[in-house]
Amino acid sequence: MTVRGPGPASPDMEGPPTAAHAAAPLRTAVFLALAASWQQPAVAVGNWNCARSTDDKQWECVAKRKDGGADTPAAPGPKAPPTALGETALSQSNRAAPSTAVSPPTGAAPVAGTGLRPPPPVPSAAPPSPSTMAGGPTEDEEDEESESAESEKAESTAAPQVAEGGSAGEPGGTPPARAPRPETPLAASRFVPSGTVSVRKEAASPQSVAAHAPGAPAGWTCRPQKESRSWDCNLVGPDPRGVARPVGAAGEPPEDWAQAATITEYDEQRFDRLLGMMPSNPWAGTCARGKRESDAAKDFLLTSKDRLARKRAPVEVHGNYGEMDDQEVATFTGDAEVTRYDQHVKGDFLSLNTEADTVNARGSVFYREKGLAFASDTAFMRMEEDKGVLRNSQFIVETMPSRGVARVAHMDSDTHSHYETATYTTCPPGNTDWMLHADEVTIDKETGRGDASHAWMEFKGVPIFYTPYMDFPVDDRRQSGFLSPTFGQSKVNGFNLSVPYYFNLAPDYDLTLQAREMTSRGPLFGGDFRWLTEHQRIRLLGEVIPEDSQTKTTRGQAGFDAMGRWTDSLFTLVDLNYVSDSKYLNQLNNTLGLVSNTFVQSQAYADYTYSNGSVRLLGDYYQNIDPSIPTEQTPYYRLPSLRGNYNEQIGDSGFRFQANAEVVNFGHGGNNVKGQRLNIRPQISYPIQSPGSFLVPSVALQNTTYMLQNQAAGTGSSLNRVAPIFSVDSGLVFDRDFELGSASLRQTLEPRVFYTYVPKINQNDYPIFDSNYYDFTYYQLFRTNRFAGADRLADMNQVTLGLTSRFIDRDTGWERLTASLGKVFFITDPSVTLVNPYGANPLGVVLGPDQGQFVYGNYNKSYANVIGKVDTRLTEAFFLGGEAQLSPYTGRFERGSVGLQYNDRQNNLMNLSYRYREPLPNQPAIEQAATIGQNTTALNNTDISFRIPFLKDWHVIGRWQYSLLYNRTLESLVGLEHETCCWRFTVLGREYLNGVNQSNAPTTNTAIFVQMELKGLTRLGDQVDRFLYRAINGYRMPNEDF
Repeated sequence: MTVRGPGPASPDMEGPPTAAHAAAPLRTAVFLALAASWQQPAVAVGNWNCARSTDDKQWECVAKRKDGGADTPAAPGPKAPPTALGETALSQSNRAAPSTAVSPPTGAAPVAGTGLRPPPPVPSAAPPSPSTMAGGPTEDEEDEESESAESEKAESTAAPQVAEGGSAGEPGGTPPARAPRPETPLAASRFVPSGTVSVRKEAASPQSVAAHAPGAPAGWTCRPQKESRSWDCNLVGPDPRGVARPVGAAGEPPEDWAQAATITEYDEQRFDRLLGMMPSNPWAGTCARGKRESDAAKDFLLTSKDRLARKRAPVEVHGNYGEMDDQEVATFTGDAEVTRYDQHVKGDFLSLNTEADTVNARGSVFYREKGLAFASDTAFMRMEEDKGVLRNSQFIVETMPSRGVARVAHMDSDTHSHYETATYTTCPPGNTDWMLHADEVTIDKETGRGDASHAWMEFKGVPIFYTPYMDFPVDDRRQSGFLSPTFGQSKVNGFNLSVPYYFNLAPDYDLTLQAREMTSRGPLFGGDFRWLTEHQRIRLLGEVIPEDSQTKTTRGQAGFDAMGRWTDSLFTLVDLNYVSDSKYLNQLNNTLGLVSNTFVQSQAYADYTYSNGSVRLLGDYYQNIDPSIPTEQTPYYRLPSLRGNYNEQIGDSGFRFQANAEVVNFGHGGNNVKGQRLNIRPQISYPIQSPGSFLVPSVALQNTTYMLQNQAAGTGSSLNRVAPIFSVDSGLVFDRDFELGSASLRQTLEPRVFYTYVPKINQNDYPIFDSNYYDFTYYQLFRTNRFAGADRLADMNQVTLGLTSRFIDRDTGWERLTASLGKVFFITDPSVTLVNPYGANPLGVVLGPDQGQFVYGNYNKSYANVIGKVDTRLTEAFFLGGEAQLSPYTGRFERGSVGLQYNDRQNNLMNLSYRYREPLPNQPAIEQAATIGQNTTALNNTDISFRIPFLKDWHVIGRWQYSLLYNRTLESLVGLEHETCCWRFTVLGREYLNGVNQSNAPTTNTAIFVQMELKGLTRLGDQVDRFLYRAINGYRMPNEDF
């Protein structure tokens, strides 16, 4: 055992300490004094007379002898042991033991308000021992502590015996030296075993127990009963510590049990002090937005290495004052602490038995080990066996985190503990929104689970439910159990309740089953299986309605997803999906599901990357779930598709070689043309770059070959197209530094010129398998083909002029403002379009009513639209951006969008946006009233979405999409959310377009969604978060890295 103190011990300190040493314990280093055996002759004692000293700082007691001799002073002469130990124990008895066992000797009458615990009855031949006069436990308390800690056998071999909360004392009449009054008496509960009379000391009260004659001394009068070892005690006058009430063998009265089984103000003060003893506040990370993921093995469990280190670690003792009896029992006072590896016991009074390896602590006791921390009145610990008993304790489980109070806390092993008459919550100190009360709570660190027997739940002071048994998680490890249920109301489904159950089958796979009842459709059953291997993440999910009450059919969906990272270069994805009908996802996926497409895609691919390029092997398929769409309109499937690219610098010549190649087999379920396509595009460029300029001339050759079946009459089965592509990209970069207020900025001016030439080739006989227009935006001005896919190669003889200016914060590197302006000048008017020679579009892509002509490019004009784009970063959280297209012929803005976003990356956000798009030439003007479902590309929409705080822990959630074109709301969402560290309540209401009927009139659906989560009691669901992630731009899932 290593004993350490705040300073070196005096070199000449031998034998018992002198009065000078005891007078200044705070300035004295901790030492171990081998106390000389001091015995006082046995004296026949009749009773004791005790009264306060004149300075009101200590007791003065004398023993009256039966033989008529002179009264014997209770305190011996200069050879008396030091009084610091008795002083600390006595003062902490006043401060930390709210209920005191009253067992004084005959005639003792201590003055009220001192909190002195008189000694238990002793034979008349000997006066009380110093330990009992210092506030030691009663005999019944010793027996109870010994049984709970299983100490009887071990203590029988150790001399002298150390009872819980006491110290080994020597026979003699040493009284307590000084007993200062506590500064602030605190109300608490204490249970006293049968056979003694206990007094509850509460807040100060003007009431008195017995009549108090003027001038009569106030205090306690206690006399022993004739036929037992119990005491009869009476209080004369008011007790400064409060009204005293006896507690019988039955324990606390019913009204007081409620106080013992809840978290009181006294407990909250203890929790504050306990947090101050811990290295960090475990709630600091969880109360911020985002779920805290803890590593149970790192933060909670003792590894085999930890266990070995704990077993081998020496016991270190720190304190301001100490002494040892017979080299076995050491007592320490004044900020004393015992440490062994991760175990720390701290108290105002500590008694360490080195033979039995036990520790008794009293007075502001704090105990901490890996993952758990305690505060208590007393503690009895068996360090070697990792066992202990703590009374009137408050505890904190650091990993969840959670906390609780218990009448008695038992440390059964390094992984298991249980708590009697306990209250448990995950709310941080100062917050008791919900509490779980139980006769007994057990926490198993090995499994990460806790359980409670005869438990009842309280929320906001209102009892919610009772259960004879329940279990709950105590860390973030995956555990089997019910997820948070959800319920709501929908116009198409009626009232629905969803109850999911999670099965933690193994560390690498799990299963979630869900039962959902809908009053308008019937029951729905679903499952979600996940499997994580060394290289893959696999998920299989599905749900089914055996018989829909409205459609009288079986409906459902199924999906299989597998992502694999086999090496640093090889990645695979399999995504297979099936849906029974076109309305299923919209009606039944969940009450808040988004509107689905008419085609459900399944695909699988493998990517291989290397230093100079990559290769992808792909296959995909589209399921047509809308019976109103003919088979001919279903997109082609690609089975297989092999694509690769290569990029390399050619030695030191300055030339760079690039090549793209693709071979695809296009299939179709109808009578459409199908076949194979091979496309090869090699390119050579010569980049010339400097700090302020760049010039990149390049030449490419695109060779496309088709092998067709079911082609049109008069068209060959083999087609080939070869065309050169020339381009020159050039630009300059000018910059200057300047100061704007306190900001240091750098402005750039970047003019850019891009020329492209591609000859015109007649492609009217070529099929369209997968080509479509690129969206006409600023970044598309610098492409060499305005079509996506290889079925069409645009004829181009044009020059693009662009100008960009950036304002860069030199301190942070942020682009505070970026503005770009660009325009295409056609030297030769383009003529190649997306007209399909085989009639109906087999792609499922939107070509628009222009019959495939160049959208917004004004292909038959010499000038295209002018495009401008502006992005600003006002602060770290505020973004403003917009883009517009101006027609030089009509003077109208044919397209435009503007958006303002606030996002503090803690899911406090707001989005404001406006989108505008003119109809194509053969469509109705945008000013004309249109009906929903009309074939038009026109847009005139506003979109507002937000999740903003408006009160402490409250958020208002909303989204509103409105069409100025149709003068109606497209979607509306409003909700309230209250979230604290320990619970979350969300209610959402939504109305959205659900399609059109046969008369082209819009149909709508309304839904209400409610979810309540008590964090830490059940495993949290994420249905609300998943919906908000889809519905509100910028919303983040709780587990995302903020």
